[in-house]
Amino acid sequence: MLRADRRGFPMPAHEITDRIANLIDEEHRLRAAALHHGGLTQDERLRLKDLERRLDAAVELLHRRQALAVFDDE
Repeated sequence: MLRADRRGFPMPAHEITDRIANLIDEEHRLRAAALHHGGLTQDERLRLKDLERRLDAAVELLHRRQALAVFDDE
C-alpha cells in the first residue's frame, strides 16, 4: 500500500516522473519495433493503448501536484 505524502498524494513527485520516463521508454520501444517489423500485433496495439492511457494519467497527476505546489506557495 502506498503512503500519502504531506499533501495527500499517494507517491512522491520523483516516483511519478520515474514512472512517466519508464512508460515513455516502453512506448518508444513498441513504436520502434513497429517500424522495424512492419506493424504491431494485436497484443502490442493493446499494450500501446494502455501505455498511452497510463502516461496521460501520470502526467495529469504530476500537473495537479505542480499546480497545488504553486497554489500553496501563494
